[in-house]
Amino acid sequence: MQRFPTQTSPAQAFPERRVLRRAADPQQMGSTPVNDLHRYWLSKHRDDAIPGRAQIDPTEIPHLLPNILLGSIEYHPFRVFYRLVGTRITAFRGALTGQYLDSVSWLEPETRSATQEIYEAVAQSRLPTFAELEVRSVSGTPYRIHTGLWPLAGQAYGPTDMFIAIEDYGDLERIELDF
Repeated sequence: MQRFPTQTSPAQAFPERRVLRRAADPQQMGSTPVNDLHRYWLSKHRDDAIPGRAQIDPTEIPHLLPNILLGSIEYHPFRVFYRLVGTRITAFRGALTGQYLDSVSWLEPETRSATQEIYEAVAQSRLPTFAELEVRSVSGTPYRIHTGLWPLAGQAYGPTDMFIAIEDYGDLERIELDF
């Protein structure tokens, strides 16, 4: 099991996120949680209509909840709001629930901008996306995480107004949390 070095803040823990690869097929990521959430999302997908938040039942995916982000997408201007963030993500990134992406103070501007572009692409295409990222600890040790982002819509053929995402940290653990 990999152990994540002790950190003092989310900014120090994740000063950089480098995308190693992106994929349209989650099978290419080799992440069981990403694949599980994708199968679940597909099970809620009907015809051309993407699932809505009302179709996502947390009791059906309890093993994924610690790694899930659920949020809203706003337009004019485009913004991402984190409504619910799982405990494992909170342990690694700090409290994001109730924050907008553009107000997360520890995110570097370049990372924030790149992340928003991904949300915009998923919202417009109405298709999920998957990535393998490399993050570095304060000591410079590289770690890999796998992510997936799926669109949700309040109306079957309406605009993407919500999302569900997952971050799979694998066996990484935080030894101590100082925030």
